[in-house]
Amino acid sequence: MTPEAALELPPGCQLRVAQAGDVPALHGLHEAVLAALPDPSLFRLFGGAESFFQTHCGQRGESWVVAQGGQLLGYAALTLPLAEDADNYALNLGWPAERARSVGLLSAAMVRPSQRQQGLHRALIRQRLLRAQALGLPELLARAAPGNALSRQGLMSQGLAIVWLGEQAGGLQRHVYWRRSPAPVAGRVAIWLAADDAVGQQAALAQGWLGLRSGAGRIGYGPADI
Repeated sequence: MTPEAALELPPGCQLRVAQAGDVPALHGLHEAVLAALPDPSLFRLFGGAESFFQTHCGQRGESWVVAQGGQLLGYAALTLPLAEDADNYALNLGWPAERARSVGLLSAAMVRPSQRQQGLHRALIRQRLLRAQALGLPELLARAAPGNALSRQGLMSQGLAIVWLGEQAGGLQRHVYWRRSPAPVAGRVAIWLAADDAVGQQAALAQGWLGLRSGAGRIGYGPADI
């Protein structure tokens, strides 16, 4: 079976490692994604798009693109941060340096708006899960704005659970998601909360529950099997 088939890519699409020569096309993809958002603050690349794309072709992590012909349909990055890096979401969780330096970040994913609903986001998440396992990373973190339902659904469908909600750098409110690299988070939903109910979600997290399921405008919280 080809990698494309294993990751359920549409016919004619190719998943490959991003290269420095892809950066101009990635800027075009990024602009198309931002233009389709009701609020551009829902999606931010740490350090700005130019820096992010350049440093994730080997310096700080790895990137992949989904291409069809000469067009880029999707992009995703796996960041390999230092413990003290400002964009290491482990800092929000208060993890010790030893744990924080071994984490991988599902730090960015974009799909061209005209190409959604084809499983590209799911395939890009799975690619990074496979790569994290190959690298021996024990844990993965991701982040998304509470109002970014597409990212939330994609991440939670692949076994990531919400473990934190609060303000990150720049005053941006974000969920932080977690899973062990080899296995999805499992658990029992005890209560459904509105996706914009920050107070209710923070109370659920404070009592040790995790966000386990994504519904239509709602998130299911409960105890996890960890």
